[in-house]
Amino acid sequence: MIEYPNKLDVIFDKLNKYHIKPILVGGFVRDAFLNINSKDIDIELYNADNFEQIVEILKEFGNSNIIGKSFGVVKLTLDDLDLDFSLPRIDNKVSSGHKGFEVLTKKDLDFKTASSRRDFTINAIGYDIFEKKLLDYHDGIKDLEEKTLRFIKEKSFKEDPLRVLRAVQFCSRFNLHMSENLYFTCKDMVQKNMLNELPKERIYQEIKKLFLKSTKPSIGLKLLKKLDINIFKIDESKLKFIDNFASFKSTNNRTNLIIMLAILYNNTDLNLELITDSKSLKSEIYSILHVASIFED
Repeated sequence: MIEYPNKLDVIFDKLNKYHIKPILVGGFVRDAFLNINSKDIDIELYNADNFEQIVEILKEFGNSNIIGKSFGVVKLTLDDLDLDFSLPRIDNKVSSGHKGFEVLTKKDLDFKTASSRRDFTINAIGYDIFEKKLLDYHDGIKDLEEKTLRFIKEKSFKEDPLRVLRAVQFCSRFNLHMSENLYFTCKDMVQKNMLNELPKERIYQEIKKLFLKSTKPSIGLKLLKKLDINIFKIDESKLKFIDNFASFKSTNNRTNLIIMLAILYNNTDLNLELITDSKSLKSEIYSILHVASIFED
């Protein structure tokens, strides 16, 4: 059984009146198995007619809005919770790049089929609110227990190059190892320069998660190097200092990121062009290089 905030029950009760079945999915369910508290909750709604119906149902609980209607997400903030309600969908690759997908939402889609579009087995575990039952058609729970990161389908994984970086940051954040198939698939995608399709801002977001959400960012940085993802010139002698800082980082994520990048780049060329065009970020890193050296003493 998955524990979730009791305040959600009033929403679930109202959905039930419309014969809409809510299923918790994604990171919230994964994090529950890892004993990680999360305020971000993804809820997939089965048997809902359309997005407008969802917005109408949710309006008494706060301001909800459809974001990226083609991707089927209705966002709602409830006190300290960030809720994403979505319709079950199928993704079809229609053009190159991270956004080159056609999304088809279907109210009568079953969870097994809908969950197969997800990237990794650990992100495809569901929890049926009304039946109080775990839905794990891809053995994600077993993979969590064995600390293994595994894709669901090789074909769909290779359609989105961003998933390579997601694989790296998940391994780093949760201390996982890639399955053999996942590792060689990622390696092949890198060798074929598929990551060149990604915009810098998407690369930057994944790198930020690697640094800020990992207790040992060195795991992800070493994996980047092993996969020949040359975003950074990684000096492995500095990684222990980054891990040391990660153990004492503050609540200010911007400052944390600046300091860890400064440690990584100290006494090397400050080349951030592969992840961002931000001149202010580069300037801030330069301004605290003397601070970064403290962590290497």
